Amino acid sequence: MSWENAPGGKRYMIGWMNNWDYGQSIPTSPWRSAQSIPREMALRTINGRIRLTSKPVGSLESLRNKRPITASDVTVKNTSKPLIGPAAGNKALDIEATFSLKDADRFGLKARTGAGGEETVIGYDTTTQELYVDRTHSGAVDFNSTFPGVQTAPLKAKNGKVKLRILVDWSSVEVFGGNGEAVITDQIFPDPSSTGVEVFAEGGTATLDHMQAWQLKSIWR
Repeated sequence: MSWENAPGGKRYMIGWMNNWDYGQSIPTSPWRSAQSIPREMALRTINGRIRLTSKPVGSLESLRNKRPITASDVTVKNTSKPLIGPAAGNKALDIEATFSLKDADRFGLKARTGAGGEETVIGYDTTTQELYVDRTHSGAVDFNSTFPGVQTAPLKAKNGKVKLRILVDWSSVEVFGGNGEAVITDQIFPDPSSTGVEVFAEGGTATLDHMQAWQLKSIWR
């Protein structure tokens, strides 16, 4: 759902996170699915083309804890490296990360990592120039054959950099690539104890230039 003529001439959109292929089968009770974070919509010129972009509304930042978890100049080669341990209990995070392209085929962050290999992979594929989210091992995925899989969106690196904004919640991830020209929203159903975050690279080396991750307070007052 979208609306315009908000204060300041802003345009906003909000979406319902579900899919009719498995909407009645997801492992939650009594509620099913959720609304996305409200997003501010805009037209931007990117690589010479006018693109529709979206970003989380600015008021979301009021939910951030004051002190973010940070990481800088982390280089990984064909491996994953923990950035936030599961013991921190971060089920809801607002992450901003910038990567430098090296020679890796794929790189990015793994969210909601935990025991048994649970992970939701948020990555960039340099061979296809695509942002992707892989929820194959994100937790409960066996309730419908169409649920596990990989979602992709085209995204070109800018000046050898890839910028990501990732909203991690108890049962969802919302990923904004670049200036919001590539967006992927996925439901996930991890174990409550799976709250780690890792940086990874496959097929070579990548560098996480800088990351800030804020714990988010609940919107329920």
